[in-house]
Amino acid sequence: MFVDILLNFPYTGHMRRYDDFEIEIGAAIRQARIRKGFPLEDVAARANLSPNAVRALELGRGSSLNTLINVLNVLDELNMFTDWIDANQTFSPIDALRQSRKQRRVPQRVSGKVRSDHGI
Repeated sequence: MFVDILLNFPYTGHMRRYDDFEIEIGAAIRQARIRKGFPLEDVAARANLSPNAVRALELGRGSSLNTLINVLNVLDELNMFTDWIDANQTFSPIDALRQSRKQRRVPQRVSGKVRSDHGI
């Protein structure tokens, strides 16, 4: 649901502003909350947040990542982000570093023997 909103966000040929994303994400969260029949105060209590924090999130007024995660978890919408994270964890900088180190250590061989400085 949230991905659809972001993908269908009107593009005017200009760079999207972060404020616009916050407003659209907040509106999507509010729609999900209402669709599932949760009063704002219940979501806040279940997420261990103040009602004002949830209201600010829904209005796109600079909420924290912690607030977003807690509210999405209460609304059972967190899987959208976990699916996205899982899909983007295919590249590991540590594995890339290890692979590059392995490639540098391969000795050059001539006829199955390690080449020496004396030509033997």
